[in-house]
Amino acid sequence: MWALVALATASAATVDGAEAAQRKRAAPKGPECPVAGTRLAAFGKALDGASFATKDGAIVRLSGVLAPGQGGESLRPGQGDAAKQALASALRGGAVSLVEEGPHDRYGRMVAQVFAGGVWVQGALLKAGQLRAAPDRVSTPCAQRLLAAEDEARVARAGFWRDGTYAVRTPNQLGKDIGTFQTVEGTVVTASTNKGRAYINFGADYRTDFTATVAPTDMKSFRTARLDVKSLAGKRIRVRGWLEQYNGPEMEIADPAAIERLDEPVVAAAPPRAEHRKDASQTTRKKRKRRTA
Repeated sequence: MWALVALATASAATVDGAEAAQRKRAAPKGPECPVAGTRLAAFGKALDGASFATKDGAIVRLSGVLAPGQGGESLRPGQGDAAKQALASALRGGAVSLVEEGPHDRYGRMVAQVFAGGVWVQGALLKAGQLRAAPDRVSTPCAQRLLAAEDEARVARAGFWRDGTYAVRTPNQLGKDIGTFQTVEGTVVTASTNKGRAYINFGADYRTDFTATVAPTDMKSFRTARLDVKSLAGKRIRVRGWLEQYNGPEMEIADPAAIERLDEPVVAAAPPRAEHRKDASQTTRKKRKRRTA
């Protein structure tokens, strides 16, 4: 009799597992990165390396990217004009169409994925080294494609990657970069959460070493993406965002797409220690302002 009960229980578990798997497969997927525009736009003129005006007066900002200078980096004479000309040339490549992403930004600009002659403008300019990837909430569906396009340019040292305007920093190279947008690559020493905030530490001393953090209000998107911040301990990763100064250089990351895992851990990470993380409960923590290029 007990054998029959056990068999029935196992069969029920199998059925439940199969149904759960089926529900998981049938669950609706999130938005995908568009492969073509859905709205025509008549190109007027390029305003900088990542935004343009249409002939009817609308201002469009390319979603998920930054042009030279928009990350706070200093430009040499002519570099801004070169980036603007690169965008203008791309938009003259054929009929311009776009897919608007989310509401207008705080400057009243339409934020969109843009196509010209059937070519994805963001991807083309990233591959040419004219833009940097800066994925955020609205551009999340295209994040992996944006990062892959930038990676091609970085490996090939194309465009602004060749002359050093764009560069990947290490955690100990950030002292002079406060207030700028940076891409930082290194091995995580510890990763933990405290009072809802995540801490990704690239060194043992919070008073001097670089830390990336995730605010409690942004942790939901990490759970949705199934990215457990604590699993990053011991791993080599690449993060990107705006640098602030708070007990050493700090970068607040609002979206999982801003973290790239580069390899698997090679050494077991030490357990997090309270004195080695930045406590969000301190009243001196500055309120961050979301930056828009």
